[in-house]
Amino acid sequence: MDWYLVSVLIFIVILAALVYRDRKKFKRESFLLLRRTQRGKEIIINIGTRFPRGWKWVGYVSVAVGFIVSVLGLKMLIDNFVKAITVKATTPSLALLLPSPTAQPIFGYGFLAVPFWYWIICLALLALVHEGMHGVFAAREKVRIKSMGIGILAVIPLAFVEPDEKQLEKKGMWPMLRVFSAGSFGNFLLAGLTLLVVMLITASIFYPSGVIFGAGQYPYPAQQIGLSAVQKTGNTSVSGPDDIKNALAASGENETVEIKTGNGTFFLKKGLLLQQLNKSQSSLIVFEDYPAARAGLEGTIIRINDYEIRDTLDLSLALEMYGGPGKTISVVTMYGKEERTFLLTTVQRPENPPYQPDGWIMIFAAMEHVVPGSIESSYSMLEAFSGLFGQRTGVTWTYAKDNAAMWAWVSENYPLLRERAQAQIDYWNGQMQSHPKPGFIGIIGITQDYKLKPGLEPFKDFLDFFEGLLFFLFIINIGVAIVNLLPLKPLDGGRMWDAVLKRYLPKKQAERIIRCVGYFTLLMLLLNFIPFGALF
Repeated sequence: MDWYLVSVLIFIVILAALVYRDRKKFKRESFLLLRRTQRGKEIIINIGTRFPRGWKWVGYVSVAVGFIVSVLGLKMLIDNFVKAITVKATTPSLALLLPSPTAQPIFGYGFLAVPFWYWIICLALLALVHEGMHGVFAAREKVRIKSMGIGILAVIPLAFVEPDEKQLEKKGMWPMLRVFSAGSFGNFLLAGLTLLVVMLITASIFYPSGVIFGAGQYPYPAQQIGLSAVQKTGNTSVSGPDDIKNALAASGENETVEIKTGNGTFFLKKGLLLQQLNKSQSSLIVFEDYPAARAGLEGTIIRINDYEIRDTLDLSLALEMYGGPGKTISVVTMYGKEERTFLLTTVQRPENPPYQPDGWIMIFAAMEHVVPGSIESSYSMLEAFSGLFGQRTGVTWTYAKDNAAMWAWVSENYPLLRERAQAQIDYWNGQMQSHPKPGFIGIIGITQDYKLKPGLEPFKDFLDFFEGLLFFLFIINIGVAIVNLLPLKPLDGGRMWDAVLKRYLPKKQAERIIRCVGYFTLLMLLLNFIPFGALF
């Protein structure tokens, strides 16, 4: 019997019984069941009015974060759409979060089904924090809270706070911005708190036990090729998917298959190759010709030659010590409970693609004009947080090269910082010269693996559930907060831009601009759910 599904059904029955018992206090509005109450309103008002000056400055930060995320969120949608068109991505850039009656997440085209209990708890906390922050800032601005309460959409728990919208509009632009941005800012704070708890738990109950690589099906550098371009699999000439399937008939399910085209040689596990062929696609995702893909390297890396690999720093140091270009190294992995040994001959590192900064680097680079040292401080904070995870950091050739590339981007994009950036480039180039250049084995998505500390095995199931809950709590809060701040009415981001535009432009012109931007944002949002490579 599937006890997880049984627990979900029991929850739905209990919820239905509670709603039925309290049915006179629920009011149906469209697809929602809402239960308004005055209970808890005094608590929110007390919180919002107790430290008005402090909340005011928190509100300014909230507004700044809101506008930055709004712009970066729209930029992300545009970038994802352009990338999906140019590389013909076979999976959508965005996914809907849906509940699953199973204990394991389910990935599909355009959706991620989250285990029901994770999903229900995360949405309840998200709604509570989001609406609670709206209420706190409405109270801070002395805006009347008409009502608050809980709601249900199917089995989805909701919370709501209803400030007096007409009174809020009369307060002016800044009070409106603080109230509108507060909900998503609260979700960011909850996500940050969740991340901190994860770090503390990881440091206290786990220890680093090796290095894992890859995400999902693609642990090595990959590219897309046309199916018609495949000329050989191994030493067998092929023409079309049926020929390829016949050539693979005698090989093992987990065997690495060599794929030859007119432009080069590639590799792929037989199972993954057949999976793509059975989808009747006109193209294939294949692994590039690097040592790890050629050897079929898999599992958790625990040793290179005689050097024990506990974390990512160990891996970098080992590849510097033993893995210069053209060196044969012994890579030992743990695959399940079995040790496997792979002999790899390292190759020259490929040229890095153009440096692409993330949103935080862009923010800290802009701050560098006003507060010199902002970028270094951000790196120090990141390393301090990583240390809570038990991740060691140190200067290696790769670390120095990444820093040099980042400062080169700063120099190119911020002319006033060129002198300072050049000094940093020279420093990190010097660090590169003082470290041996590592070889390249061709793995991507490198992270540390962790094991439960001895003595905690009886609590493994609970810890696994709690760790999964925190993971989805972080992901869902970040994702919902970003979407909510997009410049699209009636989302909070659209209302923020509407308030600003109406402050400085004629009302009709402001409404026309926000309407056009909203339509464009909605279009980009929808296009990010389309897997263009699978359609064309």
